[in-house]
Amino acid sequence: MSMISKTGRGLRSGVACMAIVLATAAATTPGYGQEAKQARAQAVSYTIPAGPLGQVISRFANRANLQILYPAGLVRGKTSGGLSGSHSVESGLAAILSGSGLSYRLTGGNTVTIVDPSASSASQVQPLADGSTVLQTINVEGDGSTTEGTNSYTTREMTTATGLPLSIAETPQSVTVVTRKRMEDQASTSLRDALESASGMTTQQYDSDRTEYTARGFAITEFQYDGVAVETDGVYDFGLSNADMTIYDHIEVVKGANGLLMGAGNPGAAVNLVRKRPTDTFQGSVTGTLGAWNTYRSELDVSGPLNDDGSVRGRFSGSFEDGESYLDHYEKKSFTLYGVLEADIGDSTTLSLGADYQQNRPRGSSWTGLPMFFSDGTRTDWDVSSNPATTWSRRDTFTNNFFVSLDHEFDNGWKAELTYNHRRNGHDSVLGSAGGGFPDPVTGAGVSQFVGKYSGRIVQDTIDAKASGPFELLGREHDLMFGATASRRTDSGPWYGYGGVDYDPSVPNFFEWDGNTKEPDFALAGHYEDSLTQYGVYAATRLKPTDDLSFILGSRISWWDFNDRGTYDIATDVWNAPGAYSAKGKLTPYAGIVYNLNDSYSVYASYTDIFRPQGNQDVDGAYLAPEEGKSYEAGVKGSFFDGALNASAAVFMTKQDNLAEVAGYDPIRGGNYYRAVQGVTTKGFELEASGEILPDWNVYASYTHARARKANGDLVYSFIQTSAPDNVVKFYTSYTLPGEWENLTIGGGLRWQDEIHGFVWSPANVYQNVTQKNVLLVDAMAKYRFGEKIDVTFNVKNLFNEKYFAGLGNFDTGFYGEPRSFSISTKFKF
Repeated sequence: MSMISKTGRGLRSGVACMAIVLATAAATTPGYGQEAKQARAQAVSYTIPAGPLGQVISRFANRANLQILYPAGLVRGKTSGGLSGSHSVESGLAAILSGSGLSYRLTGGNTVTIVDPSASSASQVQPLADGSTVLQTINVEGDGSTTEGTNSYTTREMTTATGLPLSIAETPQSVTVVTRKRMEDQASTSLRDALESASGMTTQQYDSDRTEYTARGFAITEFQYDGVAVETDGVYDFGLSNADMTIYDHIEVVKGANGLLMGAGNPGAAVNLVRKRPTDTFQGSVTGTLGAWNTYRSELDVSGPLNDDGSVRGRFSGSFEDGESYLDHYEKKSFTLYGVLEADIGDSTTLSLGADYQQNRPRGSSWTGLPMFFSDGTRTDWDVSSNPATTWSRRDTFTNNFFVSLDHEFDNGWKAELTYNHRRNGHDSVLGSAGGGFPDPVTGAGVSQFVGKYSGRIVQDTIDAKASGPFELLGREHDLMFGATASRRTDSGPWYGYGGVDYDPSVPNFFEWDGNTKEPDFALAGHYEDSLTQYGVYAATRLKPTDDLSFILGSRISWWDFNDRGTYDIATDVWNAPGAYSAKGKLTPYAGIVYNLNDSYSVYASYTDIFRPQGNQDVDGAYLAPEEGKSYEAGVKGSFFDGALNASAAVFMTKQDNLAEVAGYDPIRGGNYYRAVQGVTTKGFELEASGEILPDWNVYASYTHARARKANGDLVYSFIQTSAPDNVVKFYTSYTLPGEWENLTIGGGLRWQDEIHGFVWSPANVYQNVTQKNVLLVDAMAKYRFGEKIDVTFNVKNLFNEKYFAGLGNFDTGFYGEPRSFSISTKFKF
């Protein structure tokens, strides 16, 4: 390592340590007890239109950063005149509740309980031992678009499934929400960290920098960012699978097909990353983290009003991370920047615009994993730290978003949204990794490097317009949502052919491999280009013939047009392997039903079609027909402890045709070719619970069983089906101790999955099924809060140092998962 890099690392280490020292020292600063009172007294400008009382309270709760508690029936049928002008929390509440006959009480630093003064006091208060009374926590209502500050493992509202603002209990599919609280407790700083904690989600690590996410045995290839769909690919990733969590409030995961909003219905899950939003009052924090393998991380988050009346608000978040790894000669630097502005235009219109940027710069990047077989056919067993990469191997990536949205709320409860998103992703990769061949068990000879240079840029423009709101039919109120979306994505870049120039890729002795080779020169051979254009119109309605029964009906009509120009060869002046496919006016129906058995339990069922064009090619180079099928789900959901805890149990079945299965390798094209498998059926069930079981005791628990097989009962050998386990268990809990230990929070959890299979080419010149048995990973956490401004958190992951494959069978190799690691972070709020 050069003196410059050592000096730079020392400086960054000093910055991270300084953040921790400053944060800890600030714990002795007096005056924390007055902070909440001062925030409530601060006047903030509001422009909340008149409407149903519950809706007005919800908007006020979000803008004032409050938790507002009340029984749902208390506000039913009541209206409010809204709120305009500058108000403190208390004057704002008084104005909103004026004429409703209701009142409020401040029951915590940022908690308010709505009460009916005319109701029996026994139903609203309970005696304490000293004769005083406190209000019961009846139900939590508010804007479910944010989870920050709720200290909860669950949320109240989400739109990812149908586009309608539904609670978890009202959504006729299995849903999981990874809240800001859970991300902080589990030290989830990356998308992989966060999704590994979600029910039924599993990951496949292709190599040191690329991750494929799966749910119910299927790859997740489309994500949403604030509801805007973006395609990703675990193989040619462009940095999408390594998103930093600094800028996100929470993640919503809807299981099963989601063609209504995504267009191409993916039978695994839809993942929506919800960004942080500006707040109406000033808040800021800085976090410094020291972790295993000399990892240093710093985060900054500042938010608040930008003018006197609060009509313009902003937020800025950023992070910087620099660290080594459990892998030999691998290190990575990354930084993330995010900024967003919100401006109130009139009483009911909000304009938002923002941008985010993330860059990853790894060195010693592996390209696939380690050989699975010795030359005599016996299995290999390498050290977890073994890195097949050369020291110069790298995969630099960036992601960049520009977005603008315009929201308008009408007096009748309707809301219209117009969103435009411009996304750019790119990678520049020069790769060398010793993952090919079969080493001799004695001499270590027989291994060769995969070597190549690749570069590309993806540009995607998306515009989406939707409207939603209530309507009356046959004397009852129902909900309606409709919209349209259009996107165009281009993918282009230079082509450097395969392998290096004047470079010997063989490894004399893999047992002595340290990655120190000379970087080859690469000659430009041509370039490639393709484009994908999508259009869609969609609509959904929730019909409520009774208070307890609701039907959700929806449909989408979609158009796809994919044009692959192929690869242009400079030497021959020819475009090689062009191709195209399209789908016109494809209808994707959606249907769901929810019935409330009582105040706590509801039952549901849902159905949707699956239609997904694919880019996989057969042995002749022809594109496989689109994946088609049907997805069914039914279950029961429960809401307990006045909504603080959500639980569900579901059964599901997916039937699919034209699913791509690996059929062989084409050395000319340099990749696998596939065959279309018919009659693939996935069956399973899922159990999940998340939220608060006692005050200050959060729990998340899930068990998912999903079994995908061909019509004859055989495994489906593709990148996904064999490497996804049939059974997955996840559990995590955190508890803040009472009394004198109220500043201490302890937590921990586990992740367990049963066996997975890898379809690996063996020395016998046949594919062999390689199996990994059950894996159990245990994590632990302890957090101590110094006053209201400082907390210090200690995390350990993989406590018992389990050795396991995080990727199995991809490119006929295996990639080991991360061993035991520690981190300590200090967060200072200002």
